Amino acid sequence: MRVVFARRVPGQIEFGIIYGAIAIIALCAVWLLPVLSIAPSCAFKMLTGIPCPTCGSTRSVVHLANGDIFAAFMMNPLMTASFLISILFFLYGIIALLLNLPRSKFLLTKKEGAAARFCAVALLIVQWVYLYFRLS
Repeated sequence: MRVVFARRVPGQIEFGIIYGAIAIIALCAVWLLPVLSIAPSCAFKMLTGIPCPTCGSTRSVVHLANGDIFAAFMMNPLMTASFLISILFFLYGIIALLLNLPRSKFLLTKKEGAAARFCAVALLIVQWVYLYFRLS
C-alpha cells in the first residue's frame, strides 16, 4: 500500500465530504426526530428469528446522536465505526478544501485490494456473530 498526497483537481468529487455530510445530517435527523418509534422492525429477524448483520443500526445511530458512543458500539460496532470514520473524513476534507492542502490517497495492489475485501467480509461476519449472541 502506498499513500500518495495530491492536490485537488477542479471538478474532483469529494467523497469524504459527501459521506461525512450524509452521516452528520443523519445524526441531526435522528437527534431531532422520534426515529425509534417510527422505524420498522427487522424483517429478516422476524422471518428467521436471528438478527441480520445490520440489526441495531438505528439504535446505534440514536445513541451516537445523543453522545453515548459506548452504547452505540454495543448496539452495532460497524455502523458506529462507519459513522465516526465518515465524520473524520468529512472534517479532513473540509480542512483540506478550505486550506487547499493536498489530499491523501491510498493506492492498493490487486493482492492488497483482495485482502481488504476479504477483511471487510470477515468483519461483517464477525459482527453478525456478535449480534447473534448479543440480540438473540
